[in-house]
Amino acid sequence: MSEVRAKWRTSEAGARYAGARWSSAARRERDLRLVAALLDRHLAPGPARLLDAPCGTGRLLPVLAARGPTVGLDVSPVMLAEARRADRSGATWLAGDVLQLPFRDRSFDAVVCCRLLHHLERPALEEVLHELVRVSRGLVIASFWDAGSLPALRRTWFGQREMRRAVPRALLAELLARSGAEVVGWKHSLRFLSRQAFVAARRRP
Repeated sequence: MSEVRAKWRTSEAGARYAGARWSSAARRERDLRLVAALLDRHLAPGPARLLDAPCGTGRLLPVLAARGPTVGLDVSPVMLAEARRADRSGATWLAGDVLQLPFRDRSFDAVVCCRLLHHLERPALEEVLHELVRVSRGLVIASFWDAGSLPALRRTWFGQREMRRAVPRALLAELLARSGAEVVGWKHSLRFLSRQAFVAARRRP
């Protein structure tokens, strides 16, 4: 995970992730649309307290802040500086590590983790999921690379290797269950064709 932290701490990382990282409006809006759909379906109506970790440059803020007070946490000062600069909602921005979230148990109604899990090997993957579940009193939404998608399967068939890691849905559900949460939904842009996907899980009482 150290290489991920280093990558997003460079001086140009914040501006790149806020802009050039997304080559089209469709790509910029895809994560927001999928997260919004899962929140609409699984988060109870009414104001909620939300955590975005890691928040990056705050791309998800328009969707999260519409539902209640939002805290964005990231290990990169460069990313946080960009998020603060662009914020018009009054969100709270904190420096911190997803492996050791600086919050008490059940501090948030919903916790969102976008574009991190595919960088992690076990046991870091399991540790991060445990932390996300620990600080949520209900919903956890996380993106991952689906090992059952055609792009992931094609790389496996042809023996192609890459830094990012696809995860089987069954394994993700198992790791969430070990952390005390039950999967309540999955979301893809195009099932079987989209490698990037989201899981929604609810912490057990």
